[in-house]
Amino acid sequence: MADPLDGDILSHHAHEVLQRSDRNCIDPAWIQRALAEPDYVDRDERTNALRVWKRIPEYGNRALRVVYNPEKQPPVIITVFFDRGFKG
Repeated sequence: MADPLDGDILSHHAHEVLQRSDRNCIDPAWIQRALAEPDYVDRDERTNALRVWKRIPEYGNRALRVVYNPEKQPPVIITVFFDRGFKG
C-alpha cells in the first residue's frame, strides 16, 4: 500500500495528535489533499511555516488545518486538526 502522506513526514507532535482518540478520525488522505489542493494558504511570519486549510466534504464540510515546514525535505507536518474558527 502506498504511503498516504506521499513522502511528507509527521513531527512527533503531529504523530501524537493523530493518535489521540478525538483526532484519530483524520484520514491521512485528507492531509495529503489539503497539502496538494488547499482552499486557503497562510504563512506564519515568525516561523515560516505554512498553514493550509481544506474543507472535507466527507466530514461535514469542516475545515482541516495542516501546519507544515516547507523548507525541510521532505516537508515536515507540524500539526493537523479540524479548525472550528475557519471562516474561509
